[in-house]
Amino acid sequence: MTRAGAVAAAARYFDEGGFIADLARRVAIPTESQNPERRRALYDYLEQEMAPSLARLGYTSRILENPDPRYGPFLIAERIEGADLPTALT
Repeated sequence: MTRAGAVAAAARYFDEGGFIADLARRVAIPTESQNPERRRALYDYLEQEMAPSLARLGYTSRILENPDPRYGPFLIAERIEGADLPTALT
């Protein structure tokens, strides 16, 4: 995809309501990383919402346990466009 194509796709996603729909769905999920009672919701959010969304963008992801048992897991996602390109962490 060209830069112009990517910008046009992002503008359509926003203008047609996709951004608001995704955001509303995501903030409605009761995730609290520090609340053990919400642990299953947090895993569901990462496994069923975020990882598939990132996969559609070409990322591979994995969920790692937090070494501190008081807090929830980490989602690590990676997309390599080329070994000669810079690395960006988001």
